Amino acid sequence: MQFAGLFAAFGVAAFLIASLIRDGQRLRSVPQIRNDAAIPPDPPLISVLIPARDEERAIERAVRGALAQRYPNIEVIVVDDGSTDRTPQILATLATDRRLKILAGRPLPAGWVGKCNVCQQLADSAGGEWLLFLDADTAPGPDLALRLLAHARAETLDMVTVFPFLELGSFWERLVLPPFLALIVALFPFERMADPDARPDEVLANGQCIFVRRAAYAAAGGHAAVRNEVLEDVRLAQTLRAAGFRIGGGAALDQLAVRMYTNGAEVRAGLMKNAAAGYRSGGGRSQLAAFRLIVQAWAPIVLIGCGILWLALGGNSGRGEDGEQQNARDRQPGHRHPQEAPCSRFTLVR
Repeated sequence: MQFAGLFAAFGVAAFLIASLIRDGQRLRSVPQIRNDAAIPPDPPLISVLIPARDEERAIERAVRGALAQRYPNIEVIVVDDGSTDRTPQILATLATDRRLKILAGRPLPAGWVGKCNVCQQLADSAGGEWLLFLDADTAPGPDLALRLLAHARAETLDMVTVFPFLELGSFWERLVLPPFLALIVALFPFERMADPDARPDEVLANGQCIFVRRAAYAAAGGHAAVRNEVLEDVRLAQTLRAAGFRIGGGAALDQLAVRMYTNGAEVRAGLMKNAAAGYRSGGGRSQLAAFRLIVQAWAPIVLIGCGILWLALGGNSGRGEDGEQQNARDRQPGHRHPQEAPCSRFTLVR
């Protein structure tokens, strides 16, 4: 039994090490957004599009970052989708910049998810050749638009998505969000996203930052094509890929930061919605990735516990049959324990 348990422990340890090595290799394979960007001689208009609803905590940082782009030809459009907090007042203080346009959200049509409706309204109001969708809780760096355009042109891509620096404040953010992001890495082969033969189910977009050619967006149907999807960002990328357009992405930790949630309640509400939708869409691949993450999280603890238990049992097993025989001899009449012998001999000498 001991050998069987030891063999099982070695098997779990081998699986754990192999899966961690594989995930590490996949993380290293995530491409980087180009940082050798130069302003083109005839820069096309880029429309920076920000949907906002009750974003008083973050909206000013997002809009100021968008307006501070070093790229010379931009417009910034914000749709306030019925905010009930101070978001409208904060936006009003920023409206002095002529490049900023603030719109009220339109009514939600039947069969539409709220964010898809707002994003489609933003796109319909934009005049740019390229559309840059940013979430209101992001903090764009000054070269974000320029580097996205340079990356898209250099790699011949119709859509580029960015994986940002994740700001973690509360205990629950630090506990839950890194494993959740690890699940996304496990689900999608980032190294294949930009391949010409990549399948639609092998690509994704991160809704926090989507840079898309307007002509490709319109040809694929825009957000109207994914109007009822909770994971509209992933579905939008897959819809464009199914239409023959090329999708790419990469990390730009120095050009985009995001604080998704600020406390445990927000973490729970946000991830429950996205996790349920992701599970339904991912099928068996989601189950396998989730299983691997559970093993990675708990296997070290289980292995340590089993090791302590094995050592404890192994230490007592040495007495086994020999110990029982010794105890039986000790109980026999006239039998002296070895430690008693010197005292007996001393008595006889005297």
